[in-house]
Amino acid sequence: MEASRNAGQTNCIAVAECEARAALERILADSQFHATERHRKLLRYLVDEFFAGRSGQVKAYTIAIDVFGRPASFDPATDPIVRVEASRLRAALAQYYEARGERAELRIELPKGNYVPQFVISGEPLRGVLESTTPVAEAAAEQPIELAIAPAVLARKWRPLAGFAALGTGVAVMAGAFYVSVADHLPWQPVFSAKPTIVVDVPTRQGADDEVQKKAGDYLVHALSQFSAVRTLAPVSPAGVDVASITGWVSSAPPVKLQGSKEYRLSIAYSTDERRHEVSWQVIDVQSNEALRSGSSKVALDSGDAQEIQEKLLSRLALSLAGEEGVIVSLEAARQLVTPSIGFGCVLQADVALARIDPEGLVSAHGCLEKSVAYQAADADVLASLAMVLVATGEASAAPTVAERALKLADKAVALAPQSSQSYVAQMQARFAAGDREAAFISGRRAAALNPLDDAIPARLGLLLFVSGAYSQGVNLARVADAGSEYLHHDAALTLALEDYRSGRYREALRRARELANPADMAVNLLRVAAAGQLGLTREATSALDGLRLNETRASQPYDTELVARGYAPDLIALLDDGLAKAGFAQQ
Repeated sequence: MEASRNAGQTNCIAVAECEARAALERILADSQFHATERHRKLLRYLVDEFFAGRSGQVKAYTIAIDVFGRPASFDPATDPIVRVEASRLRAALAQYYEARGERAELRIELPKGNYVPQFVISGEPLRGVLESTTPVAEAAAEQPIELAIAPAVLARKWRPLAGFAALGTGVAVMAGAFYVSVADHLPWQPVFSAKPTIVVDVPTRQGADDEVQKKAGDYLVHALSQFSAVRTLAPVSPAGVDVASITGWVSSAPPVKLQGSKEYRLSIAYSTDERRHEVSWQVIDVQSNEALRSGSSKVALDSGDAQEIQEKLLSRLALSLAGEEGVIVSLEAARQLVTPSIGFGCVLQADVALARIDPEGLVSAHGCLEKSVAYQAADADVLASLAMVLVATGEASAAPTVAERALKLADKAVALAPQSSQSYVAQMQARFAAGDREAAFISGRRAAALNPLDDAIPARLGLLLFVSGAYSQGVNLARVADAGSEYLHHDAALTLALEDYRSGRYREALRRARELANPADMAVNLLRVAAAGQLGLTREATSALDGLRLNETRASQPYDTELVARGYAPDLIALLDDGLAKAGFAQQ
């Protein structure tokens, strides 16, 4: 390769293209290289571009378009996917070569600060250094590239300082041993995160408006405190007000800031007149004072009691901030992508994977949660999330030992956080997977009682009731979830789709199944095939069936067995089988 083909990029070693490509194929075929398909595709792309002489043109934008399939409107400033995935690829490469040790003669490395692969030969003298052809002015404008130099060359250059190197090596070995004992080879340095903190800020007003504002703030604190995903702090008392003389309550200490907890300030303005109630809000990053999100909602007074309207308006605001798809939760999930952490960061990762029914995401979240449990064995949020992931991946249904572990994790989460609705949701799912349905329903109702504002709870409980044969109860809860949220939760939508199918409304069932379409969602795909079969829509049934077969998670297991494992009632399975048979689907 000539240096001019990759002008502007300095490499450490001149290697033959055939050797480099052979090293690439070895690592991609090696089961010890623990990387996702996305990371493998990225690595191959970077090596291909290097040997095609286009490394100087490889930027975050081109990677996003060519590798990750992002649209032409992609903006790397707002979407960090390339930086995140490149960082994870570096970690995977480092972990792989650490495991192989000296057996890896030719290493492929991806230095920080650019996307140009480097080829390092271990244990041999440098065979040739390519000279950069980049003019000085151009090189100064580029981000500096950290050069990787082979160990043999370092030894030759710094031999006079061998004594100091030996001492440094001894210290490094001790430090490394300590790190291994603590970090257990985490792909990133173990950073712990806690659930985010929301400080509710209610500006004072004059006269009667101040009382309305204060009541709104108090109720919003109450509503937010029912969500397990956030920690809520009440407004600070105004300066000069002797709270103790008025209420008799004395604060023992100022609010404690949790280590690893991101703090947000929620500023609200509540107003009312004879025609309507309106609440305006703004979420502010306390550290940077940056306004992150804002919005407003209003309700006409002619639609009910004034207090009821206020509570409804503020309950919806709390859900939009701290619910599964809430503003704060979304901000924290995005932060987890950029700066991975264990602890609550893993909980957020699991929440996203569970909501999207993302198998790859569930596997990643599973590993993250297992590491968190190793360091935070008494974290109720982590324990509950891990139990739900074990159930969602199907491991709990397939293996009694896994089901038993999921239940133990959920039970411990309930014991540690008896007022957490999320702990009871995990217990509900673990009990249902273990076959203890009545106990599962009790846990679900307890979760709903603890947080009546979270539409996800009746949606999940309703689906479990429905598939087990309690059809009317399941549908009623799905409708409760539908009435309390702007967007219908997946489980509530699936319940209503199954009810349409059970009642012979096949077109409506098919419409709902199309809206829920997800290649990894077996229940939705089966329903779509069955509904299309009942309607005689051969093309639709064939298309859905092909997708179902391509995305089977347990190819050797009949779908009847899978549905039984998921707790489906025999008559519901029989109805689905009828549609599947009409679609030309034969059980294995």
